[in-house]
Amino acid sequence: MKLPNQPEPSVIHSDTAAALLAYLRDCKMAASHLTPMNLALALEYVYLPKVRFWRDFDISLLTHALDQHVPNWRHDMNQKTANAADDLIKQVEETLKAYQFDEANAERMLSLPTNERPSDRASAFEWIYTELTRLGQHEDAAYAVRDGHRCGEALLEVLYCVERANEGLPAERLGTSVARFYRDVAMAEADDTVGSTLPEHSAAGI
Repeated sequence: MKLPNQPEPSVIHSDTAAALLAYLRDCKMAASHLTPMNLALALEYVYLPKVRFWRDFDISLLTHALDQHVPNWRHDMNQKTANAADDLIKQVEETLKAYQFDEANAERMLSLPTNERPSDRASAFEWIYTELTRLGQHEDAAYAVRDGHRCGEALLEVLYCVERANEGLPAERLGTSVARFYRDVAMAEADDTVGSTLPEHSAAGI
């Protein structure tokens, strides 16, 4: 199902690779900083509230940005722990799987009239579980149960952001806000470091 104002995959991710690379550079990420949490923040930073953003996202967009910013990241990580680089990407793929799952659930709910949609995370979880079971997607229904009401809360967040974006209103996930804050702090610290090393006449503007 293609929803109104839903761009093609190539349009959705036309700028994603560049945005990922910019985020890694702005945050001054080295191989030692590459953790599942930090890379999840990189994904959050580039997120756009469109219903197929995550399902059309390919992990190669992230690995390509890493290859450009930290060319030896795989070697450096594997020097410390065997297969560490592959394990890292697998963990990020698990995060991406959760995002894709939440996005698919939100797209299903968009087909419901507003007054028929659940409004809290517990009822949203119940709707997800019931709907997936009805569709015979029992593996996905079991996946929803694994984290309790998390998927219900995540669905409502995606739904809120997509609908506001479709109306031309600002919309930002909590994770995206955290990623932007992290980047701003990293850039401010870098500016402070540069300023503290400038000669006095430069700092004074002479």
